[in-house]
Amino acid sequence: MEDIIRYAGVIVRCDDEVLLCKRSNDGDLPGVWSIPAGKLLNDENPTIGAKREFYEETNVEIYEEIKLCGFIRRTTKDNKHTKGLMYVFLLNVDEKIFPDLKSAKDGFEHTECGYFSLKNLPFQNQNDKLAKLIVNILSKS
Repeated sequence: MEDIIRYAGVIVRCDDEVLLCKRSNDGDLPGVWSIPAGKLLNDENPTIGAKREFYEETNVEIYEEIKLCGFIRRTTKDNKHTKGLMYVFLLNVDEKIFPDLKSAKDGFEHTECGYFSLKNLPFQNQNDKLAKLIVNILSKS
């Protein structure tokens, strides 16, 4: 069995909205709205990796504490084996953070970013694991 690939990402919540970024057509999950996230490096601490990935994709550094709010398990097609695990962190902010995709090292991974409330989440599949996690977070607002 192959090693499990570890990922980390950050959900930014401001009031009753979350920051989402639309994946570019050139990479993984083309055209899908998601959170800034990516693979952890070797034995990288998930919290550090989440903040690093957020910075690399948005050009915005996170200095505040982020809280682990869930895990998303990626499985093989038969759902028998885990092939990936994403640590999902939450950052609550009082003012909206706006990514600078043009200046970000990996800003090309997204075409646009925006804030979405529970009523206008852009997920095509509301049963998606990330969508469910975000709905749960926003429902607690």
